[in-house]
Amino acid sequence: MNSVVRQLLEQDTDVVMVDTGDSYEGICRYFKGTYITYSKEHPISMNPFKITDIEYGQNFGEKKNFLKSLIFLIFKGSETPTKIEDKIINQTIVEYYENYFEPFHKFTDDERDQLRKRLLLEDKKNGTYEKHEKELEDRYKYYEYDTSDESEAPEGSFAFDRQNIGDDSLGSAADCSMAGNGSLHSVQGKDDYARIQRKVNKLHDLINDKAASDGEKVAANKQLMRLMPQLIEGNYLITIEQRIDKMEKQRQKLQVKELNFNSYYEFALERIPQIMAEKNIAFDIDNFAAILEQFYKGGELECTLNNDVDASLFDERFIVFEIDKIKDDPVLFPIVVLIIMDVFLQKMRIKKGRKALIIEEAWKAISSPTMAEYIKYLYKTVRKFHGIAGVVTQELNDVIDSPIVKEAIINNSDVKILLDQSKFKDRYDDISAILGLTQVQKQQIFTVNALNNHDGRSYFKEVWICRGQVSDVYGVEEPPECYWADTTERAEKEALKVYERHYGNIQTAITKVEEDRKKLGIRKYLDFAVQVNKKQKILPLWDNSD
Repeated sequence: MNSVVRQLLEQDTDVVMVDTGDSYEGICRYFKGTYITYSKEHPISMNPFKITDIEYGQNFGEKKNFLKSLIFLIFKGSETPTKIEDKIINQTIVEYYENYFEPFHKFTDDERDQLRKRLLLEDKKNGTYEKHEKELEDRYKYYEYDTSDESEAPEGSFAFDRQNIGDDSLGSAADCSMAGNGSLHSVQGKDDYARIQRKVNKLHDLINDKAASDGEKVAANKQLMRLMPQLIEGNYLITIEQRIDKMEKQRQKLQVKELNFNSYYEFALERIPQIMAEKNIAFDIDNFAAILEQFYKGGELECTLNNDVDASLFDERFIVFEIDKIKDDPVLFPIVVLIIMDVFLQKMRIKKGRKALIIEEAWKAISSPTMAEYIKYLYKTVRKFHGIAGVVTQELNDVIDSPIVKEAIINNSDVKILLDQSKFKDRYDDISAILGLTQVQKQQIFTVNALNNHDGRSYFKEVWICRGQVSDVYGVEEPPECYWADTTERAEKEALKVYERHYGNIQTAITKVEEDRKKLGIRKYLDFAVQVNKKQKILPLWDNSD
């Protein structure tokens, strides 16, 4: 892989790598890249919540999906979130950024109208409205008189309408403009409801008046029943208006002054209970708060998601994030990988030219159902910006055993590179099925490093490369100088550092260490490295006493 990276850099490609094992330390120093190692003393910390107003206007949808993936990775791990959980977190993210870029002052008339309709519909759906309706009917209904047949009313029974109740300009239900249309918020609607309420109260008082005749009571009951739907709707709309006023005050209190995990955590913990109450839905807010708390100020990992990334990183051509020290941390490892991917996407949009993101074994940390959609999104987005995304694994078992890998990675990869696969021969039917290999391609792969074709040639290793449906086996021959830069053998790396300390830079050190190896006639790099490490000097400073 070092050879691939070198060629990308020589072709003026910006490269970001995620590594677990110092495999790219040498080549990073050679090309004067930035090598970032995670440690407790110097953790890799970033602020994935921070975006500019331009990004908010142009790429918020992408950022929102990334942040959802990040939050659910912390909250749910590899477990797939429910649709309700997804909906709630999505809403908090949208409102969080709206609050920052367009601070909330009050609901507009259109927003209030939509809220009225939604709240009324939800309460009718969940039975709250029906309960309210029954309570009012029980309060006003008069059961002693049979109102089924208007003809039975005694003569003169309607005389009370003007004499005892007064002229409210509401002769029938048809006269009420607010009835059933949810328009109580208008001035006319409020006035109409006030007149209905006064009239209903007078009718109710008349029905219970011992001095009233039976005919008057029957007639009053009939008219009361005609007005009940308007009374019930209007009364309920009053409670809805009060709820909307309360929601407005709650939203006004939610202020986002800066963008980081801390402010999102505070916003979400206040907003989610409000959403639960408004929509009568359940969300495990206690577990959500407890799990995410470790990244909040005062928590063990408070720096991870709250510190702005060094802006100079966006100008670097080659960046290696070495995170071997946290590879066994089930919480931190996948989160750090994910935020590094986000840094790459930001860099990709800013920088011109070709960019490449290469994730070594760290990709396993994000190969979960929660991350599958984000990985697919990453591949598609990279292509739009003239970029490359690649993953590297030492074990094809990882490919065989993970349907997420096939769906999110393999199906979105145009180029596949395989080294010697002879140890997987017994399982190659499974592998070829997942990789979509033809019989010819399988035969090609089994010839890798298996032919007697090395006589008279420099040292090389073979590799199978497939692009689309075109594939073949190629020999990869690297010059000794590249070997010294690429080696992952600890003794060889340490020997090179001895030369680097003496000559002051890795470029000269590589040239000199190779010259001295040849001068001594030592064929194996490791044998020469062992001697250098033993003496802790470059060859010209060795003497007979050494």
